[in-house]
Amino acid sequence: MPIPFWPKTRLGWVAALSFDLFVVLYFINGYMLKISAVATWWLESVLPYYGVALMVTVVTASVGSVGALLFGRDQAWAVRIATVPIFVWVGVQSLIVVLNALHL
Repeated sequence: MPIPFWPKTRLGWVAALSFDLFVVLYFINGYMLKISAVATWWLESVLPYYGVALMVTVVTASVGSVGALLFGRDQAWAVRIATVPIFVWVGVQSLIVVLNALHL
């Protein structure tokens, strides 16, 4: 039986849609920072709140996807892809620990 792309559970849908929203907001943020020399209003008034929105979406996607995989038994590809931020965070933290241990 092939693994479906779209989730079956509500928690899986929340995780997948939160991850999609995070990706869209991340690209918008990158574009706005690229033109920030022209758009200083972005850096001063919008970016702090935008960062909070990015954080909320990535935490929701990560926690929701792990919960859907473990508790909801939702094995959809969209839910698996939504776990990427947690693996990246663990990888970066592990790299920091290793580099600190090596005194680099």
